[in-house]
Amino acid sequence: MSTDGPQTPPLSGNALDDPRMLEICRSLRVRLWIRLALIVLIAAAAGLLIALGFGPVRFVPVLVWILCLVMLQVIIANFRWLRRIERVLRVYPWEQRPGVRRLDVIERRPRSPHVVKMSHGSGRWSPELVMSPVIRHRTWEGDMASAIWFAGDERFGGIVAIPGGEAPMFTKPRQWEQLESRRAKADADALDRAQRAGIDRKKW
Repeated sequence: MSTDGPQTPPLSGNALDDPRMLEICRSLRVRLWIRLALIVLIAAAAGLLIALGFGPVRFVPVLVWILCLVMLQVIIANFRWLRRIERVLRVYPWEQRPGVRRLDVIERRPRSPHVVKMSHGSGRWSPELVMSPVIRHRTWEGDMASAIWFAGDERFGGIVAIPGGEAPMFTKPRQWEQLESRRAKADADALDRAQRAGIDRKKW
């Protein structure tokens, strides 16, 4: 386990080289597997009740089964999201940033519940970013208000997390086309890293 404090990114290596980050990703995966197991058990029980023609309220198991199918799709999507997060973390190191400012609460932007700008300090901000968590973290706004960790390239996207790596969120530029000129200036190494991380395309 790293001896760095929870507010200090590792001094070398990619983000997923940090044992703390490996443990966080493992914990997220375990939570998803637990949710998946519960959903499968509930769906199996509801399916059995449907097959047995359970009493006068047999429509209830049908509704439960349909809800389980919806939740199953959400969990599978979260597994894929976590895999994409780990792919980025294998390529880029963590960087310390001053924090984020959330825009969608005030402006009610429809594209995502999390539209933010990352602070560069001294009143400078990143382009608008769209962030999406694997598992909801209720206090992420307060935890990220004054400091964040970022792994990636703002021109392409990356991962934003609470210092220490908690609550990793996949992030992309909100106005992808507007940053095309900046991406065109990226050198071969930056393009190669973005491709290896899977963030070189507009589609998430």
